Amino acid sequence: MIIGKNFFIIEIPKTGTSFLRNYFRKYQNVLITTHHDTIEHNPKFNLLKKKYRISIIRSPYSWYLSFWKWSCLKKNLSPLYKDLTSQRLKIKRLKFNSNIFKYIASQITKNTNELKKLFSDVNSKKNFNKVLEILLNSKFKSLIGSDFSFMPQDKLGYMTHYFFYQNVLRKDYNILFKPNLNFGKTIKKLDAKIFTNHYFRTESLTEDLKNFLKKNNIREYKIKNIDKNKSLYQKKYNFINFFSKKNLLLIEKKENYIFKKFKYKKLSKNYSNKTK
Repeated sequence: MIIGKNFFIIEIPKTGTSFLRNYFRKYQNVLITTHHDTIEHNPKFNLLKKKYRISIIRSPYSWYLSFWKWSCLKKNLSPLYKDLTSQRLKIKRLKFNSNIFKYIASQITKNTNELKKLFSDVNSKKNFNKVLEILLNSKFKSLIGSDFSFMPQDKLGYMTHYFFYQNVLRKDYNILFKPNLNFGKTIKKLDAKIFTNHYFRTESLTEDLKNFLKKNNIREYKIKNIDKNKSLYQKKYNFINFFSKKNLLLIEKKENYIFKKFKYKKLSKNYSNKTK
């Protein structure tokens, strides 16, 4: 987290948080804590009383692609890579799982060597879409080996679960582990529990940061690093065609909450089978 006098910034992976951490290190009165930790990890700061409770959001399309590409490069430094390519059978994980036998069987029998190959080529559209299928198709959920594997809601997106993990308290987030709950009502309950009240977008991160600093009369240091994610998102045609049409539609369905709440456009209608 990034903690200032009257603000904090929650860090969802692959949304530009490294850039923000490097920038705010210039300020002596700003604390940089463990990357991607939560409010519960920092109880002594009384964070919920801060005026600006900031989160960062990104288009689900570029988020998935960036997370996978980064995982290809970083391997074991990536939680996605570790969750997919390792056997996860710790007791503290199993107690959450409503379908414990399927989960154990999936973890024991999954071919970790084959899964590692899905992160071997950062330019492989085929590998990327296989990883997406595991993350988006509920029948492969038990292969993942993270909290997401234990959530019974088939309509829940992998990115949406990350968003709620960072933007609501853990006691509220835990509703996602409960079986037989109406998905729509569950999402509404979680939405009502969000404690963040201000958002930066990855696609306009530099501009959003500058506006925030100006609004709060905080000294602005020279920003040398341009937001690299912006150019990727602007190349819509090439960008969309890195996805299979099936996975593109699945992202739009399972991350519908993110699309709707933050007014991201769904781009599947512009999809072409020709990759350029």
